[in-house]
Amino acid sequence: MSSESAGNRWTVILGGLIVQIILGTVYAFSVFVGPLEAQMGWDRATTQWAFSVTLATFAIVMIPAGRLQDRIGPRKVASIGGILLGISFLAGAVLVSPERPWALYLTYGLIGGAGIGFAYVCPIAAAVKWFPDKKGLITGLAVAGFGAGALFFAGPASVLLQAPGGGEEGLSLLQILMIGTGFSEGIGFGIGWRSFFILHGLVAGVGVLLGASLLRNPPEGWKPPGWSEDPAIVRVQRDVEWHEMLNRPLACMLWITFIFGATSGLLAIGQWKPMMGTILGGRTFAPEWMGSFGRFVEPVGILAIFNAIGRIFWGKISDIIDRPRAMMIMFLGQGLVFMLLAGIDSVLAVFLASAWVGLNFGGNFALFPSATADYFGTKNLGMNYGWIFTAYGVAGILGPAVGGVLFDATQDYILAFLFAGVLCFLAAASSVVVWALSRRPVDGADMSDA
Repeated sequence: MSSESAGNRWTVILGGLIVQIILGTVYAFSVFVGPLEAQMGWDRATTQWAFSVTLATFAIVMIPAGRLQDRIGPRKVASIGGILLGISFLAGAVLVSPERPWALYLTYGLIGGAGIGFAYVCPIAAAVKWFPDKKGLITGLAVAGFGAGALFFAGPASVLLQAPGGGEEGLSLLQILMIGTGFSEGIGFGIGWRSFFILHGLVAGVGVLLGASLLRNPPEGWKPPGWSEDPAIVRVQRDVEWHEMLNRPLACMLWITFIFGATSGLLAIGQWKPMMGTILGGRTFAPEWMGSFGRFVEPVGILAIFNAIGRIFWGKISDIIDRPRAMMIMFLGQGLVFMLLAGIDSVLAVFLASAWVGLNFGGNFALFPSATADYFGTKNLGMNYGWIFTAYGVAGILGPAVGGVLFDATQDYILAFLFAGVLCFLAAASSVVVWALSRRPVDGADMSDA
């Protein structure tokens, strides 16, 4: 491989990070909860259904998007996603009203979720094909931006979502563009949720298109010089089709494990800001020395930082100890934290919980695509991981919806924390089954060196 080719494969990672940072703002959905409930008069379950619809659509659309990506490449498919994501926020700014919560489900949920689904799979599939020599680490890098998206989004969004002068409508498009270009003196920070949707729709569409322009697949059969597959994991037939994969118990257990782990995380993330606000009880999260900049520091932002770090961290760990062992350790640690959350009440505890939950939740998105590539090959990874990722869609419906219902019924989050913890322990047990199944030979696999 030439030095030019070596450099090019890292350009793909750069493009993937740009795309994923924009897409990852979905994990800061909790910053919308307060403004929408206050201005629309909706209850918690109503707002959480928007998050559920987004995540479910995201997962379902990944199946055709993955198939399309395998056929025509990542650049065009990711571009489709960017256009849909931008349209979702622009349409939401116009259509959503107190009497039309379904408009939020249609725009933010269906159209926005489809946009994320089209764009999300592309950097993962392209990155794994370019870096078969370090699947876990590189998958973690490729999706780290998705975890970090909420970091860049949560703090500024919380400020901008404030309605100026107590009004709902916010600013004109001209004023929004002035903020984006820096000519915003005298306007103030708050622009209202409708104006914010317009601003974010424009930024999201352009950002994803920019990142998508850097994505591409390697030539057919390309491998790094001097690299060969580790014989210890060559226990299944390489490059299987999706229908064959779905007939294997290993794929079924990966799917079930993903459901348990992702449901627990999404139950919390969709409400993380109000959850941590309840624990803080009106206390300031940011330290006093930060002064006015403290308003940009949120528990959601801390969670986002470690969500991104966790994707790289657990990806690298899984390259060393294997995917199922990493899953088991990660889910056990996550379950313990959710159990402890039912009894904490300090600012330090909120910081540590936000960091730990983010670290472990992020690991899901490095471990499951890497495991899919390990066990079923990289040729059809876009389609195959699309099917495994439907588990995330199930979790996207169950997690936020159950969390919202539990809060509405009890006006507290203790039951939600305990439920999330139990799910994590179930995920840890399921990962043991994944480990056992991954050690079993499959007809056609090369076991000579295993």
